[in-house]
Amino acid sequence: MDADFDTTASSSHVRRAMSLIAVSLFVIAVSGILYLHPALPAFGQSASGAPAAQSSYRVGAVDFVDPLHGWVVALLAAGDLAVLHTADGGATWTRQLAVAGDVHPNYMKFFDERVGVFALLGVRPVLYATEDGGTTWAQRPALSDGTSVISWSFVDSDHGWMLAHGEDSEAVTPVRLYRTQDGGRSWDDLGLPVAPPAQAYQVHFSYLTTGWLSISGPEPAAYKSIDFGRTWKPVALPPPAAGWPSKGQYFVGVQPTVGSGALASIVFFPPVKGRTGVGGSIRAFPPLTVRAFDGGRPYIYLYTTVLDRLAAGGRTGAPAPNETILSTGDDGASWTAIGQPPAGGAIGYSDATHWWWVGAGSWSKSADGGATWSGPIETSVIEPLPGLLQVLDRRNAWLAGTSGQRPVLQGTADGGQHWRTVSLPPV
Repeated sequence: MDADFDTTASSSHVRRAMSLIAVSLFVIAVSGILYLHPALPAFGQSASGAPAAQSSYRVGAVDFVDPLHGWVVALLAAGDLAVLHTADGGATWTRQLAVAGDVHPNYMKFFDERVGVFALLGVRPVLYATEDGGTTWAQRPALSDGTSVISWSFVDSDHGWMLAHGEDSEAVTPVRLYRTQDGGRSWDDLGLPVAPPAQAYQVHFSYLTTGWLSISGPEPAAYKSIDFGRTWKPVALPPPAAGWPSKGQYFVGVQPTVGSGALASIVFFPPVKGRTGVGGSIRAFPPLTVRAFDGGRPYIYLYTTVLDRLAAGGRTGAPAPNETILSTGDDGASWTAIGQPPAGGAIGYSDATHWWWVGAGSWSKSADGGATWSGPIETSVIEPLPGLLQVLDRRNAWLAGTSGQRPVLQGTADGGQHWRTVSLPPV
């Protein structure tokens, strides 16, 4: 960290360093909120009949397909993961999958009561698929062991995409986009989704044909595909009143909501001016990781954006400077500038226009894609973990958080007026 900001290290060292930074940031985030799970009714027994050992964990993802059928990812203290399932609205739980996660982030998506996928980000990419509600899982290695996946996206059990760094010991390989049409059994290389110096960090498909990227680059443009990810075209975004700055680096993250809806976060960093502390260089997302100078030395800053409150795996912390938030209900043909919802909490949506915000003891709604918000109204709800609010429809929703030292879920069936608490079992 004592080297000049613009000094170029060997490519292999750069790649290794960035990988270590990414893993270290995730470990720090996880370690900061891990806690010891108290004794709860026995979750299961070992082969000898003794009670199963329980581990510290927190909730890493929540995915319900209706008010009764849902899955939870438990992030264990050792860095491993377990998938828990309920078919009765949380009255009983079954552990369905245990994975050596090595502190890697995860991706989970269920399409109905029986069909879903689960995958880890990072090296040695492996996809797990189920067609019986998680009772059994098929393990499907993706690409070679040397690749490193940074984002997954599936629209059904067959069609999915992933962004990954290829295997190259001599150079830092740019991120490439891959597509499967057979549930991960084979993958097609679609090449670079964006041309350097732009860099892609996440891919999200809302339809079979329509996808969005989260990128950094010199222009304030969102990137969209309408041909299954083969080509990506920039989509102009309306500037703020003062206009977009002309020189610097932009982060443009787009997260689809439902149907033709999407939320965009645009953050600008001016060019670095020596060691003055002015400017920054975007290095990773999520979280939004920026390298700058602080007191004459290089320093890594981690920022949160509105997307952290929308997607699983989000974080809380210092808000990104001068963030512009836009929403669309017509696949990017038009955009509306929206204000920041209340601080903290999590955001969910039942369709392109109806959004919820939930914080500790309060709840608010929007009927215009986040442009205006009601309330907030007081209600008996806990503080949800960032990104772990799932709104199923205008009456039913689930969220994950903690009650004292216990990981819990809360659900509502009356549009957020009342919430019931569901305790999660030891793992």
